[in-house]
Amino acid sequence: MIFRSMRFAKIPLEAARWFLLLNIVVAVWLYGGTRDWTREYVTWLLLANAAIFLLGTALQRRLPGVPLAASLAVLFLLAQSGFMVWNAKRHWIDGFDVFVERLQPLPGWPGFWDVAMVMPALLLTVGLLGAFCIACDMASTPAWRDRLLITMAATGLSIVILGLAQRLTEADDIFWGLETRRGATFFAVFRYHANAGAFINLVLPLQVALGVRALRQEGAEAGRVFWLFAAFVTAAGGFVNVSKAANAICFFLIVAMAFWFGANGSRVGGARMCVVVVFAVLAVVGVAVSFGLEKSVNRWEDLFRVVNSGERDSRLQAYEIIFKGALPEAGWWGSGPGTFERMFDIQRAKLGSALEGRWDKAHSDPLQTLMEWGRAGALALLVLLAGGLWKSIMGLRRKTPDAILAAGIAFALGGVMVHALVDFPLQIASLQLFTVVLAGLGWGSSIRPYVGLRGSRA
Repeated sequence: MIFRSMRFAKIPLEAARWFLLLNIVVAVWLYGGTRDWTREYVTWLLLANAAIFLLGTALQRRLPGVPLAASLAVLFLLAQSGFMVWNAKRHWIDGFDVFVERLQPLPGWPGFWDVAMVMPALLLTVGLLGAFCIACDMASTPAWRDRLLITMAATGLSIVILGLAQRLTEADDIFWGLETRRGATFFAVFRYHANAGAFINLVLPLQVALGVRALRQEGAEAGRVFWLFAAFVTAAGGFVNVSKAANAICFFLIVAMAFWFGANGSRVGGARMCVVVVFAVLAVVGVAVSFGLEKSVNRWEDLFRVVNSGERDSRLQAYEIIFKGALPEAGWWGSGPGTFERMFDIQRAKLGSALEGRWDKAHSDPLQTLMEWGRAGALALLVLLAGGLWKSIMGLRRKTPDAILAAGIAFALGGVMVHALVDFPLQIASLQLFTVVLAGLGWGSSIRPYVGLRGSRA
């Protein structure tokens, strides 16, 4: 009876882990979570995933395998969200486009600006925090850690192949959505090229790490061919995609990875490694040129023309509005996730800015996070992401093949965090999911080695 009970107790936890792998694939292929309806699907799937995971850990009578500092950051964000929703201080009136004061349970205490406005983004955040905890817990088992990385890397390859096929066929839009006519800047399932570029830069280091690890393993010929092919194609996609920031980050990632992996990542002999590097460069250049590199070149030429003309960049004007008006208003606690557009419009009007157009994103994730979550919430989120990056960097000191995977995670997190400074990859559901999962793997590796200790733990 006890044996059967123990077997039953493992089922929800195993289901939650497989469910996370499925959610990774679904979140990307559902237009990257960029449509409202797809974001809603991803939200409820992640919430269900988190609930099953908590049930699994409860049946095993243990806490999730999340380090203390990360656990405190997660609990703080949940507590901040719950309290500030309960103590919301304003209500948005549609049609009049104004906020009106609301009777607070605790007047004078922090509260979000509108419950209905923040709930969609808030529920997604809770689901993402659940995915972070699941990834932390999975890092204790090498097989599950590998499944996570392989799922993300393979999903990335499938998206890049779709994007290159669209370029090759000169499609006007995603193959099954021609009526929307997104123009020349869409790529694969992403309608905004910078989101596609950030996604490519997230998965490329994982593919490179898996390929280099296969070079070190005896009898892993199929893995070597597949993952090196995946990395070549994805790198080419990084330059075919027309996002300037993503192009630059992809270039620096390739250079940094070539230096690090060349020096530390393989024991395959100098001559053989030189052949691989030369072939990689030729393959990336050849594929990029074949699939439309000229569009990316044209985008860079447009940038240089704007710079030479002396025009003031609209993003700089937006940043000025945020610094002068929005951040002082946000303070320590923020106005709530999902409120950026309304708050930005209010501050733009107050300052009498000449900036035109709709601004539903700040094009700088740190600034938008400070507005929506305040300094306290932004600090907690920084602990999760920067902590995962730091723990992955610390994992590079291990003299095992798993140091290669730690390097892949570190390069991926570093790339997306740099990109987030000048764009909004961390406002897109699929990119958020990939990022928190990688951060979770980084954190999880800090309390247990990738190989050995508790390797058989459920």
